[in-house]
Amino acid sequence: MIKVVERLARAALQAWRDLSLDAKVVSAVGVANWLLLFGNHTTVAATRDVPLWQLFPFGADTVFLIACGVLPIAYAMRDHISRAAFTSRQRAVHVAAIITVFVVVPTLASIVLRETGKPYTYIHDGALMVEWAARKLLLGQNPYVADYLDTPLYYWPMVNNPALYHLTYFPFLFLITTPFVWLFDKVGLFWDQRYLYLPAYLATLAIVPLLARRVENRLALVTLVALNPQLFPFVVEGRNDFFVLVFLFAGIALLQRERRTLGSFAIAIAAAAKLHAVFLMPFVAVWLVATRRPRTVREAWDVLWRPLWPATLFLAITFLPFLLNDFAAFYDDVVRYNAGGAAWTYPISGMGFSALLLALGVIEFRQADFPFAAIEIAVATPIALWWMWKLWKRPTLPTMLTGYALTLLAFLFFGRYFQGNYLGYILAVATPVMFLRAEAAPAKRRVRTRRERAAVGAQRESAPVATGAPTAILAPMGPASTEVRPLEPVAGEPAPAPAGALD
Repeated sequence: MIKVVERLARAALQAWRDLSLDAKVVSAVGVANWLLLFGNHTTVAATRDVPLWQLFPFGADTVFLIACGVLPIAYAMRDHISRAAFTSRQRAVHVAAIITVFVVVPTLASIVLRETGKPYTYIHDGALMVEWAARKLLLGQNPYVADYLDTPLYYWPMVNNPALYHLTYFPFLFLITTPFVWLFDKVGLFWDQRYLYLPAYLATLAIVPLLARRVENRLALVTLVALNPQLFPFVVEGRNDFFVLVFLFAGIALLQRERRTLGSFAIAIAAAAKLHAVFLMPFVAVWLVATRRPRTVREAWDVLWRPLWPATLFLAITFLPFLLNDFAAFYDDVVRYNAGGAAWTYPISGMGFSALLLALGVIEFRQADFPFAAIEIAVATPIALWWMWKLWKRPTLPTMLTGYALTLLAFLFFGRYFQGNYLGYILAVATPVMFLRAEAAPAKRRVRTRRERAAVGAQRESAPVATGAPTAILAPMGPASTEVRPLEPVAGEPAPAPAGALD
């Protein structure tokens, strides 16, 4: 029995080694998320303790659970059995099916449950607040001055919800929502903020592969971002992380292709939606200058200002009306509400430094004020400066994303609250780094798998033996073997712009 188990283990290990990179990632991440579905902290939940799939008839939830488990395993089996016959297009379709089952179907189910029930159920209070901030704006009210006691947010299941008095989000979220809310309310249709957030999630997954060159890297990258267990469940309940990531990744992809103005503008849109993206802007500024190495102050100003002025103008148009209308209300909602000191401050929560202090008794209760802002700045500032210096020395996109991710982690972890989706957002930003660096590294001699060695040996044994006059034996060659390709820029490095090209 022991020998049988040992042989099975060796066979399984060898089969795992023979899998392609994308098959390893898809199967591992998919199966892990499938197992999490059975926990009380389920990755697809409608409330704190009731998984979404339990709210449907027995047959539907069974099909859902089976599909979540079978699809990732089937991907690995197809790769192991078919190998080259499992084409890139088929792999992409299979990954899309897994994402549909894990994310798209539960999100649509939550929207349907909300529309057939109460408007404050099966949705995150942040999405509900953005919807009603747009309606406040349509009524001629400043969303940062108004309260939300007269909205369905009042009935959202949280006692003394401070969000009733504070709009913590940046303006672009409700500004982009306003025309949709106006149209849906005008024609009598039900508006759900996930009508924006779900397409943003799918658009992010369409943009992310542009950061890598190799097919297996692209599939693995998409899977890691799409099925991040600390991020994708929040798409279901209506959080805005992917609405920010879609513009951020679009900006990175544009910078990678030397579209500096458009790339900076896309990142500015992300910064106008959420504080998280603001921390990337200084790194972008350093990268813009470091990749051009100007010799004079005038040249440095041109290198920096020309690509950044549209982004600066957009941020000014987005923020200035609310800052000028009532700066105190904006500051109270966006800064003091999150950092502490407001009349109704956000309670300490999550899994960061603040939760540790609360558990140790250093902080007596969740609503207590504490100088988290000073700690955040003290920890995050030297990390940001160190990575900006490294970015100046080596201006690559992996360095930029690494510095941004670590700075944001330091700032958020030592804040008043550090939620699971914050960690998921940081991991999503850092995920492309490993692939960009791998593709930029010098190519290493690839070690053949056992199956490939056997195929080569069989080909050699079947080759004809030369007799008489020398005969040239040519291995089968496809068109790609004789194709002359131009040199490609290294992933993450700025590509040389053509002479006379203007951004």
